[in-house]
Amino acid sequence: MARSTGIRLFFIVLLALVAVWIDWPGNPGFHIQGMGVDIDKPIAVKEGLDLQGGLSVLLQAQPAAGQVVTADTMQAAMGVIENRINGLGVAEPVIQLAGNNRIIVELPGIKNPDDAIKLFGSTGQLEFLATNDIPVPVGCPIPYPDGHLPSVTNPPAGCPTPQQLGNPPVVVGGSDVQTASVGYDNLGQPVVNVTLKAQGGDKMSAYTTQNVGKYLTITMDRIVVESAVVQQQFGANFQISGGSMALADAQRIVLEIKYGALPVPMVIEQQQQVGPTLGQDSINRSLVAGAIGLAIVMAFMLLYYRLPGLLADLALIVYALVVFAVFKWIPVTLTLAGTAGFILSIGMAVDANVLTFERLKEELRSGKTLRAAMEAGFDRAWPSIRDSNISTMLTCGVLYVFGTGSIRGFALTLFIGVVVSLFSAIFVTRTFLRVVAAFSAVRQPRLFGVESAPANA
Repeated sequence: MARSTGIRLFFIVLLALVAVWIDWPGNPGFHIQGMGVDIDKPIAVKEGLDLQGGLSVLLQAQPAAGQVVTADTMQAAMGVIENRINGLGVAEPVIQLAGNNRIIVELPGIKNPDDAIKLFGSTGQLEFLATNDIPVPVGCPIPYPDGHLPSVTNPPAGCPTPQQLGNPPVVVGGSDVQTASVGYDNLGQPVVNVTLKAQGGDKMSAYTTQNVGKYLTITMDRIVVESAVVQQQFGANFQISGGSMALADAQRIVLEIKYGALPVPMVIEQQQQVGPTLGQDSINRSLVAGAIGLAIVMAFMLLYYRLPGLLADLALIVYALVVFAVFKWIPVTLTLAGTAGFILSIGMAVDANVLTFERLKEELRSGKTLRAAMEAGFDRAWPSIRDSNISTMLTCGVLYVFGTGSIRGFALTLFIGVVVSLFSAIFVTRTFLRVVAAFSAVRQPRLFGVESAPANA
């Protein structure tokens, strides 16, 4: 056996062992801290809404007076909501229109539904208002320019009246913000670090220069986040730091700032926790069916292709271990559609082996040695394998870019599966064949499904 083949075999064994470790139930993940290293990588299976349940919310547009809700408006609202949800780290959300003015949002495995709901309901209009000598408690509403107040369920005590506030001039708005991030002050309290664009920084600098000792009130959708006295002049970089701001509130504000404002206010018409749509019994049946199907495929490969079929089965096991490890590592949210993409990629992995082994048998029948037939079989099968897999990956790319929800999940799992199946069929199976070809005892033609004897190796 050539030295390069031995190195490849060692790499495959090592890869399989790493995949087994990642796939192992209850894997603790990577958690390393100290000596300048800070790694916190959990490794777990993420299940979709159909497998584990989650939160379902029905949102309805509530336009302001005179505002017209169009199809473009609702599409833009869906885009903003999807970006905010992705910022929360929720994988494979289902976001779709319902009628002309409603949006359905389904979030698998959501752990903080109240935070998610706040993110939906807020339009995300950030404003820095000049309230002059009037301090405004956190949580108080401030009237819009047309005089109407935003809806607040439990306003705090001491909120000034609209007559006292008048119509505060806007110092800078959300469009003036360049970026925002969560940070911590000297006492370890969460804050929002804000950087304004050049023009916004100039406006803020001009205002704070002339209004030291006055109140600058920061609002999100005209609800007060912080109201503080301007102590000194500042410009493009500053902090939003409400005294009782929780980390979840800081993260929510950052997401609203980063991903823009909703083009129309949305109200929650209905919300509910939903259970797995498949049910545990259906999941168990699907697992059993998948195991039976895989066993049948492996048995066919063994009986029809004999020794190469056995090696393909071993490569298929490595393939399954590696793909599932990739799913856990990324992580990929597994839904019924995503599982279907994974199973389909198994079929494509087997198909690549079938093409290779048929070519191998033809080369053996032509009288070539096992080594020569093996290399020629792989070389001649490669163009067909390459073209079919590339076309599938391109299709996956189109589905992922233009699809939503479970369609994107199907495309992602199929794409990963196809990439790994190429590695399995071309690298793993080929290495296994080269290893066994080094032993003269296995060069008998009947072990390769060929009755006519090839030339001596």
